[in-house]
Formats: sequence, C-alpha cells, structure tokens
Amino acid sequence: MSELLSIGLTGAGATQAMGAYIGAGLMLGGGAIGAGIGDGLVTSQLVAGLARQPEARGLLTTWMFIGVGLIEAYAVIALVFGLVVMFGKP
Repeated sequence: MSELLSIGLTGAGATQAMGAYIGAGLMLGGGAIGAGIGDGLVTSQLVAGLARQPEARGLLTTWMFIGVGLIEAYAVIALVFGLVVMFGKP
C-alpha cells in the first residue's frame, strides 16, 4: 500500500491497482499450478504406457511432447493475461 501512496494513488485508484495486482497474481498462480498438474499427468501416463508397451516408445514420446507443449502454452497465455491486467490502463 505504501508503494501506491508514494506514486500518488489514493482512494479508488489505489483500490483498482491493488485489485489488478491480486488478479494478476491469481492468474499467474493458477496458470502455474495448472501447468504443473497437467505436465505431471501427461508424463505419468507416458510412463504407464511405456510399462505396458515398450515398443511404442517413439510414438508415445512424440505425443507426450506435443501435449506438454500445449499445456505450457496455457501457462504462457496466463502470464500474458496477468501482465495485461496488471499494466493495462482501463
């Protein structure tokens, strides 16, 4: 709060800025947690698939990397939206 007061934000402007910081933090945290859970699920299923059918290693690994890439794209999108909310001017 003291940082907001030092740059001249008071009243509604300070409340709006604090809300933007909280919203950006929730977006970044949600994106990171979701990506971590998604990556864990994808790689655990890769290990399970390799245990059942080791000869399909190349195909399963290829699809695992595609899935991890898509999951990480969601984390980057959450980062971008968080930055837009935090630094965007209404």
